[in-house]
Amino acid sequence: MEVTIGKKVVALKFNFKALFNANRDFSNVDDKGNNLGDGATNLFTRILMGDTSVIPDVIKVAGDIGKVSNDDIFAAVDELTENGAKIDETLDTLKDELKNSGFFKKSIMTQKGNIEEALPNLKKKEQTAEVKQQVSTVERILKLLNDNL
Repeated sequence: MEVTIGKKVVALKFNFKALFNANRDFSNVDDKGNNLGDGATNLFTRILMGDTSVIPDVIKVAGDIGKVSNDDIFAAVDELTENGAKIDETLDTLKDELKNSGFFKKSIMTQKGNIEEALPNLKKKEQTAEVKQQVSTVERILKLLNDNL
């Protein structure tokens, strides 16, 4: 998959460097400020949810583009999606790229296992409105992951 950033054609590579960048830039952080290493899963989940704002994020991690203007990134998204006419096709292609990358798939599967292990403990907590919402969100994410991996 290629995109044009500025005047340069860039190949999107879903290699270890892209995984590293995804986990560095898009992971959740725990109470102590530790990176949870779930950035790849977060990007994949956002794709599955149809979040179009994930497209520039994927371009940034897989394109290894360094510092470029937002206008160049937005133009690349417009090009990839044919000005929005092919958003769903673009998201499907990105989903397939992540699934077909051994690095991303391994990371996503590991995080899926961690989520599956954590869910019962979350359900054991006092079921406040906040915890109920967390359980619902985690169950939805697990369903998406199970249905798409």
